[in-house]
Amino acid sequence: MTISTTTVVDNNDKVIISANGIGSETDQLLVNALNLNNASSKPVLSISSVYYNIIGTGNITLNFATSNSNEEALVIDGKGNYGLKPSEPKILATETNATGNILLTSDSNITEYNVVIECRKEEGFTQ
Repeated sequence: MTISTTTVVDNNDKVIISANGIGSETDQLLVNALNLNNASSKPVLSISSVYYNIIGTGNITLNFATSNSNEEALVIDGKGNYGLKPSEPKILATETNATGNILLTSDSNITEYNVVIECRKEEGFTQ
């Protein structure tokens, strides 16, 4: 099944996306960098925070999409957040062939989830 996403904020500095789904999803488009306001041909995003509520015993994996494969950014489970503590820095793709998009994969033993992701517009956006 395809995830459902809603853009909450898309301004000059950041984007906030709310998503929900039911599990057993692979490489679903969570953040489409090229469709964001003021995106150029090579937008770069960082993940600054993630809030999540996952029902079931599985994990959700957030990946940076690349032209070859995917680069794992963060694995989450249960209920919580990432990015609020000083020990949780923003997450940037390290692959040089990253597309700017962020993908979501959910395990089959998840029955329902809600995720809110905040990304910073690092490069490739006009003002």
